[in-house]
Amino acid sequence: METIIQKTLRTLLDKFGAEYLCVTVAEEQGHYRATIETDNASRLIGRSGQTLNALQILLKNILWSQNGEKVFVTVDVDGYRKEQEEKVLAKVKHMIEMMKERNFSEMKLHPMSAYFRRVVHVWIAAEHPELTTESLGEGESRAIKVLYK
Repeated sequence: METIIQKTLRTLLDKFGAEYLCVTVAEEQGHYRATIETDNASRLIGRSGQTLNALQILLKNILWSQNGEKVFVTVDVDGYRKEQEEKVLAKVKHMIEMMKERNFSEMKLHPMSAYFRRVVHVWIAAEHPELTTESLGEGESRAIKVLYK
């Protein structure tokens, strides 16, 4: 699957006339991370990551149509997405510490995109087995509630 993702992403980048140095793909527990190295990251990332998000959605849809099954893939450009994930998780870690220090039974996190909600759900499940998460709200106001099991 790594080779298919890499070839498909390179084809997309070439069709869009994007300049890139290297595309690598790594798999971890059924989730793939495609990393693009480039000298012009801002062009591929776009305003607030919009171009990067669109590229990721397009890649997922192409892979799904080719394989007939959903492929979990994250597209990153020069570590931009990884840095965003780390910032979100740092905030979540802080909120969980506050929740425990103040003996709250639950806490609602700030609204975030579906991508980052998934990152948070997976991270909390792996790092805090005593906690569980739920998504609340609709659209752009959709957030996560963290509570004890």
